[in-house]
Amino acid sequence: MRLQSFPSVITFALVTAAALWAQAQPKPKSQKETDALQKVQAAAQAQNYDGELQAITYVLENFADTEYKPMLLNMAMDAAQRKGDQAQMTVYGERVIEADPNNIPARVLMAESIAGHVRENDLDKDQSLKKSDDYATKALDLLKTASAPPVGLNADQWPDYKKELTSQAYDALGQSADLRKNYPDAIKNYKSAMEAQPTNTVTMARLAKAYVDAKQYDDAISTADKVLAVTDVPAAVKQFAQTQKDNATKLKGAPAK
Repeated sequence: MRLQSFPSVITFALVTAAALWAQAQPKPKSQKETDALQKVQAAAQAQNYDGELQAITYVLENFADTEYKPMLLNMAMDAAQRKGDQAQMTVYGERVIEADPNNIPARVLMAESIAGHVRENDLDKDQSLKKSDDYATKALDLLKTASAPPVGLNADQWPDYKKELTSQAYDALGQSADLRKNYPDAIKNYKSAMEAQPTNTVTMARLAKAYVDAKQYDDAISTADKVLAVTDVPAAVKQFAQTQKDNATKLKGAPAK
């Protein structure tokens, strides 16, 4: 059993569509482009992800010289991720990174999404995990020197968002190590994620499982208890943590083989 990722507190789009639109420097070149962009904005504000993706596709296909292309690709990646369409998210994510290799949020989201969707018996498991690791490692390198917030994010939001991105990047590395059954590395990366963002209960629950797999049952129980003590933790996370605690308690009392 694996714990799926939850959307980040500050979305990949960084701010609401309306705020991002207001801060954008590009200009539409015609009334038709303006009308098409307004449909994107309306769908984004309504959280109609299918409608948003359709509207974005229309703009990109019918206004090849639009100055909003980078923004639209970012929004499409975010919409596909929230819709749960891994394949479409990956396509847009790769386009975002191709256009902007130093896009940290895109690299983190790609790392988390890929790691979160790899399965034990996938034929391309090793290839996918390497790709996730590459995205996460590059993001962490960029975060070390990143001082200015991404476009559309207020400066006062950047310190917390930077910690969140750091935590998610380490979490992706932890998931990769876990899938490779390299539990010491999984534990190390999950702990680094927790250092960056101590309130990340999803990572904390994954850390509890890594401790179980590493046969560190006392650590698993104490870590799971920390998750269970959080009052507003999502039900799925709490259930996962409880399962890890139960497993650790049972295995701790089992006779040695």
